Amino acid sequence: MRKVLYTAGLLGALTAFSSCKKYLDIVPVGKVIPTSVADFRKELDAGYVITIYDKGLASYRGDEIKMNETRSADVNTLQPNYFWDENSGGISTANYDWRAKYQQIFYANHIIEAVPTATDGTQEEKNQLLGEAYLMRAYSHFNLVNLFGKPYNEATAASDKGVPLITKVDLENVSRRNSVKEVYDQVIADIATGLSLVNVDQYETASSYKFTKVSGLAMAARVYLYTHQWTKSLEAAKAVLDKKSTLVDFNKSSVLPTLYNSAESIQALEQNWTGPFIQTAYVSDALFALYNPSGDLRLKVFYGKDAKNNNVVTKVTNSNSYRQSFRVAEMYLIAAEASAQLNQPDQARTYLNQLKKNRLTPDFYQMEEARLATLSGNALLQEIYDERFRELSFEGHRWFDLRRTTQPKITHTIKSKSVTLQAGDPRYTIKIPADAIANNPLLSE
Repeated sequence: MRKVLYTAGLLGALTAFSSCKKYLDIVPVGKVIPTSVADFRKELDAGYVITIYDKGLASYRGDEIKMNETRSADVNTLQPNYFWDENSGGISTANYDWRAKYQQIFYANHIIEAVPTATDGTQEEKNQLLGEAYLMRAYSHFNLVNLFGKPYNEATAASDKGVPLITKVDLENVSRRNSVKEVYDQVIADIATGLSLVNVDQYETASSYKFTKVSGLAMAARVYLYTHQWTKSLEAAKAVLDKKSTLVDFNKSSVLPTLYNSAESIQALEQNWTGPFIQTAYVSDALFALYNPSGDLRLKVFYGKDAKNNNVVTKVTNSNSYRQSFRVAEMYLIAAEASAQLNQPDQARTYLNQLKKNRLTPDFYQMEEARLATLSGNALLQEIYDERFRELSFEGHRWFDLRRTTQPKITHTIKSKSVTLQAGDPRYTIKIPADAIANNPLLSE
């Protein structure tokens, strides 16, 4: 799985331009001038192989984690994130990897510019490479704007500050922040272009980290959900489920759907957790209480107990085998949420029940199906949010779900010190890292 570890890379001469103020300080070191389709595939694989742990780190800002205080050194490192104060200046603070995401964008931009001039390869091969590059650029910008830009709001997106939008290789450019709307508009345009070019529905399991037709549609479903384009989100989720709809039935199997080779896997790209990040995380009381202890099979599949009976996470680890960017269960949940927002409660309940049937004991499922039949409007929507919390916990979704929906009040406590994030708090948007601003002062504007 994902054994590519090195790339031919870009022109060796480009390394001369790796000044901290040139192209956001992300120009990679290369050794070979890429000219063939095989060269460009290796270059794109260099973008895929970059591992970014920001979603695991951002999870500490939400309500799914309670700190394991026995890990003192890691608690000290993660405390600024847990207390929504990453830019406090502490030497040991865990920082978000701004540079790595722009490095992925750099690779994508070079592929987009250079692949049409490749000296060999069929047009189909070139199109697949180009399509993957557009989808990589879209996903990197999408992740950036969700970390460092305000949540999408139709009324304010054109003026809300997002992140620099980089769509070409320009080593002399030092960029200001684009608006949230500008970033999302480009993300959506790149997804459309990528989908028009990719011609592989799904790669074999060993290459399932790559973007494909199905993962591009899954990304579209998520992006449209975040931008409140409910009809388009539902259409994209349905298109995915038409091609891939299998859910693991926990009544018959305890195989984790978060493994790269799971039957639910759509794209196994991101590995969100380092060892210290996941080992310092207990399951929060609020999350654990959302599961029915006698009827929800996820309690035994997703979690375990340590020697002191604390609830620990087993559904993800820092192992290379636990990689997921998109999986089938999320598509059911997106379809349910979009349907509820479109005032189609029967359809929303159908999608929700299809997931629940594979996660609950038969007896409890019958009870849940009857309960859901009584829900509509905001109550049904809240149930869908709660089901996302239960199903997608520790997969890098919760912090972004909180931002885009209710932005509730959260209180975190470490060793009797408590800090509160107020409802709608400005700290629901993470500040751009101080080192990035030091390299590019325009980011502070």
